Amino acid sequence: MGFTSLAFLVFFPAVFLIYLLIPRRARAVWLLAASYAFCISFGAEYALALFLSTLATYFLGILIESRKETQIKKLCIAAAVFLHVLFLAFFKYNRLQILLPVGISFYTFQAIGYLADVYRGMAAERNMVDFALFQAFFPKLVQGPIERSDSLLEQIRSLRQRELFDMQRIREGTVLILWGLFQKLMIADRIAIPVNAVYRQFGAFGGVEILLVTVLYAFQIYCDFAGYTDIARGAARILGIELKKNFMRPYLADSVQDFWRRWHISLSSWLRDYLYIPLGGSRKGRLRKYANIMITFLISGIWHGTGFHFLAWGGLHGLGQIFDIKNIKLPGWLKRVLVFCFADLAWMVFRANSLGDVKGMLLILFTDFRLRDYKGMELAVFEWALVLAGILLVMAKDILEEKGVCIRECLFRQAWLVRCLIYTAMAVGIVIFGVYGAAYDTSQFLYTKF
Repeated sequence: MGFTSLAFLVFFPAVFLIYLLIPRRARAVWLLAASYAFCISFGAEYALALFLSTLATYFLGILIESRKETQIKKLCIAAAVFLHVLFLAFFKYNRLQILLPVGISFYTFQAIGYLADVYRGMAAERNMVDFALFQAFFPKLVQGPIERSDSLLEQIRSLRQRELFDMQRIREGTVLILWGLFQKLMIADRIAIPVNAVYRQFGAFGGVEILLVTVLYAFQIYCDFAGYTDIARGAARILGIELKKNFMRPYLADSVQDFWRRWHISLSSWLRDYLYIPLGGSRKGRLRKYANIMITFLISGIWHGTGFHFLAWGGLHGLGQIFDIKNIKLPGWLKRVLVFCFADLAWMVFRANSLGDVKGMLLILFTDFRLRDYKGMELAVFEWALVLAGILLVMAKDILEEKGVCIRECLFRQAWLVRCLIYTAMAVGIVIFGVYGAAYDTSQFLYTKF
């Protein structure tokens, strides 16, 4: 039951309606039940993996808090982190073809962050329902964001005291959901068609096609993942929970470091706070700083997958951080172009099936730069126009927001009739121009497999 499925369009309104009608003391229980129902829709075994992870984390947190001796406390947190890493590695990197539980990378990292916070002095959560909901909350379950313990747990605890029906919040959440669906169904899923066609058999295409889909993939993964995040944030906001923003106009970054402040913010901040800084950060000299950067980004690459191309992708971004252009005197627009080109090259490595494919595509790109098989990219002229229009709209929104223009506030200042017309146009556009059909699995977001 993905966010773009018809089942979710029935599931979520039903969850929200019952949520409003039940007594306040039962809200957390209801959201927990809905979250596990959502997880079970992908497979009962996935819910079991989530339950076992949650149970282990709950008791490990209490154990870590109860230990007063520093050395024993260190042993407890080390053992707890090791068990979670082992749990994650077993499912992600085994060769037994065991199904990968949905969201395991995200809720495992969230669990490790929680245990680290308890080790640093935060009180362990004693309410089992609240903690289980913290781990399983369905809007962020599959692809995050990776939430911090104090923020999300506090919001969950407050559900029993505050009013939840807030028309402004519902309106904002609905707009976020519509924008997320637009990015996913109208842009990302349509871009996926030529990207998959070329990467599946790149030898049949020329350098022009390879360059084009490489650029397009940057927008596919952005619109796909940002689309998911917007839907998740919108659904959570309607339910009275504020999830952290995961993207902040990453393709307008003027340095590689700035790119990672804007891209997948919850993961990059998690890696900074729970890996880079504990390793020593920049406090132990330049060489140690560079080593810590490389370790952090190599682990980020491994987190995404087992292939050497993922490791290479992480290594490229590590080198990009070390040899960054942030202190070079160049025009701002040129820095942004250079950073985008670097990120886009790294995306080619990320998307490829192997490093051998990367080598083959680069060879074609530099030795056979011509348009060889346009029709093989499987998009009609009209669909290319939709892709271009969608990308321009996304970038225009980002540029305006970078300049301080809040599109959402501008929308909400309009008369109610104008707003209704805009909402209707967005919904109708998604229905008419979204990518559907048996050939395309719109329920699967790219980051589901990471």
